[in-house]
Amino acid sequence: MHADRSDQAWVDGLKESNATASCAAVADLRDYLRRTLAKGFGRQLQGADLDDLTQESVLRVHQKLDTFEGQCRFTTWATTIAVNATLSELRRRRYKHVSIEAAGEGVDWAAEDDDGDGDKERIELLRRGIAEALTDRQREAIQAALGGLPLTELARRYDVSQGAVYKLLHDARRRLKHFLETSEGAVATHGGSS
Repeated sequence: MHADRSDQAWVDGLKESNATASCAAVADLRDYLRRTLAKGFGRQLQGADLDDLTQESVLRVHQKLDTFEGQCRFTTWATTIAVNATLSELRRRRYKHVSIEAAGEGVDWAAEDDDGDGDKERIELLRRGIAEALTDRQREAIQAALGGLPLTELARRYDVSQGAVYKLLHDARRRLKHFLETSEGAVATHGGSS
């Protein structure tokens, strides 16, 4: 049973070349993670989904076994890996049927102008900058991000690293900043004139 197992016993059992000992450690880990995920995500995970994510979590723990440094209990470390894997999967599922275009259409520009102190002109200028100053890919990405699509999901959809998405959005922001600084409307919205 896992409650009696020390951190080192977990690691040794999972690394064990003896199939019987290794199977016992894997089975205990699977049971522990399944109960933990069921308790934490009971409403969102049931049946086959819970089984699949438990198995995925066991595989990830095994793949990262050499990185366990003992700075916390083994079960805490394994639970963190399982929870992160589950959250990633649930996030992916949430946006599975949301296209990048639909996410971009979900931007609520009206909510940005609640205080009515001239933001309407700035928002219109920003919208114009997005339409005129950005490449198609930058426009698509920034609108999807503004619409709530997570950057991890954008990276997955574009089949690039998150760093590439950050760079794409960084370049888009630079172009927008330049557009706003050089536009006559931007000077007027900053309260000054040349």
